[in-house]
Amino acid sequence: MKFKLMSIITLLIFSFGMISSVMAIEFESSIIHKDEFDILEIMANDLDGDGNYEILAYTAGKKFLCLDDKGNSKWTLESNNSFSMIKVMDIYGSAENEIILGTENRVISKNEIFNALIYILDNNGKEIAIIPILGSVLDIDIGDVDSNGTFETLVGADDGNVYLFDDKLNLLWNYKTKGYNFRTLIVDLNDDGINEVMVVSWDNTYILDGAGKLTKSYETNHILRDLYLDKYNNMIHVSRWFREDTQTWKGTVVYSLNRNLGQMWEFRTEAESSASTFFDINNDGKEELILAGTKGEIIVLDSKGIYLKRFDLPDRIFKIEAMKEEDKNYLIAGCKDNTLYIIDYNTGDIKYSFQTHGWIETFFIKDINKDGKLDILIGSNDNNIYRLLQKKEAIILPENNTTTVDKPEAEQPNNGNKNVPFEEVGILGGTLLGSVYLLMRKRK
Repeated sequence: MKFKLMSIITLLIFSFGMISSVMAIEFESSIIHKDEFDILEIMANDLDGDGNYEILAYTAGKKFLCLDDKGNSKWTLESNNSFSMIKVMDIYGSAENEIILGTENRVISKNEIFNALIYILDNNGKEIAIIPILGSVLDIDIGDVDSNGTFETLVGADDGNVYLFDDKLNLLWNYKTKGYNFRTLIVDLNDDGINEVMVVSWDNTYILDGAGKLTKSYETNHILRDLYLDKYNNMIHVSRWFREDTQTWKGTVVYSLNRNLGQMWEFRTEAESSASTFFDINNDGKEELILAGTKGEIIVLDSKGIYLKRFDLPDRIFKIEAMKEEDKNYLIAGCKDNTLYIIDYNTGDIKYSFQTHGWIETFFIKDINKDGKLDILIGSNDNNIYRLLQKKEAIILPENNTTTVDKPEAEQPNNGNKNVPFEEVGILGGTLLGSVYLLMRKRK
């Protein structure tokens, strides 16, 4: 009988949270590189196929860094121009990847302007080619545009031109859009085996054939922030909203075009977009659009542009991403308050936060040490690169893990789960436990 009563007591204790524990996401953090300038962009890639990741970053000091996975320098590249973008891909069909870097042009005066540069480097930092162009490089893509079996290089610049170079980097053609060419893609939109060139200039979308001839267009007065393609090649634009009534750009408009440039849906919000990502956060096989704002807003839209959820963080979000770990989905945000936040998408709880001494404008998620857990590299404007290696296991008491993201504003739909506070459960459990104790005394 005593054994049964003790079993009941133990069950009550665990049921009502007296010594209950939950798994938490935790990291071991370290500074792996100190620089003299802000870290503007960071990523990781196994450049040489040796099974180890290289850490790639560029700084405000016009320097590109290649580090090993522990932060030791492998090689650097210094330029007279500020870097504007990076891509890593296998251009030549080998076991090793190449690095493509774009820079801004340098304007000394009205009459003294230095060209922007495109660097193509091998995995050891050796220059394969350098391409000069007049305008700052905004985007680059590489692929077989004209179906001749060789790769061409497509460049979007802020000088109103889109450039296409052949495999020997001779200029094939340039297309004038008269705008900032934020995105340039080589993509087979119609799945007919022939690639098209897609250009988003300001927020006007142009489809060109392999010879640079315009075949379709869709024009607006908005200004593009981000562009995504879903698995059906439908395009999702995240743009600054042009207000016809005031003739100004205020708020954010998100809209989708099909591959024939027909509009499918549109969503508008007063929140000013500062970052976004595209991820299947609901595990429904379709990507959701996750929009972050200048005041810490996070808004989630489904694949048809329908509002799902909103969270709020304390300050401007510079970058937002999502990740899946242990069958749970998390939002990761780098903010102006010098903090990286990891938010449980289902509950809105802040499961982890990490603070630096500067704004967190860039980070990268990858299993750096290949232990099956996702890790995070952070570039901060305190000039440091941080490595956050996820711990295998971490157990915390629920009462120490009650920090949550601010609740949605009153006019927003309520999507939160209603839970009994841990303290109330503890009181209830204590009352029941006391009753069991008195019962035992009476039986004696």
